[in-house]
Amino acid sequence: MPSPCSCGVDGPKTTEGKDCPRHASRRHLTVLMAKRASEGGRWGPREGEDVPPYRRALAGGHERGFVDAKDDADPDGYAVFGRYPKGWLAHCLKLRFMGDVRRDECLHVCSGTLTERWTVDIRHEAAPRVVANGPALPFRDASFRAVMLDPPYTDAYAKNLYGTENPRPSWLLREAARVVMPGGRIGFMHVAVPFAPPGCFLVTVRAITIGVGFRIRAFTIYQKHEATLW
Repeated sequence: MPSPCSCGVDGPKTTEGKDCPRHASRRHLTVLMAKRASEGGRWGPREGEDVPPYRRALAGGHERGFVDAKDDADPDGYAVFGRYPKGWLAHCLKLRFMGDVRRDECLHVCSGTLTERWTVDIRHEAAPRVVANGPALPFRDASFRAVMLDPPYTDAYAKNLYGTENPRPSWLLREAARVVMPGGRIGFMHVAVPFAPPGCFLVTVRAITIGVGFRIRAFTIYQKHEATLW
């Protein structure tokens, strides 16, 4: 690629980068990116004794951030209760990933701090609408048009970040399949793509990440078979 100071594409060759009409903005962006990197990036410093474990996790992977963390995994409550990535729920419903359902018709299991009509979490401190265990939901069969789940992704993640046992995806999905209506959909956010629960089939899988340096997750969508007449 020609030098941004002597390319001469849009006029005479120049000697100052800021005078190059084609590349001045690119050079300015490079300077800003270098400055941000030197200051620790979007989330601040990622290494060192003074960096909280949860911040190291947000900056570059949960296991790396919480290997040595115990009860102080998240001292200021920033991520301890978790929730979907910002804007994901609205995006998901807008594109009808969960079918033709309204926002208040979805049940959210392992909901964390999510503030929706129907939320379920095992921790009282997260203030869900219903305090219950994901694999044993206190709802009747076929009660909801859609179910969305965002459980902890590893045993260490569940223990250090939430202080709970890690429910197996198959347990959660089996119970979600029980409470969702025939034809309804189940959305499962995880780092793994589980097999479809009994009575359901796989619809699609979407990759989700909130930026460079963050773990990529899979949002797997299943649909429950329609009831048959015979």
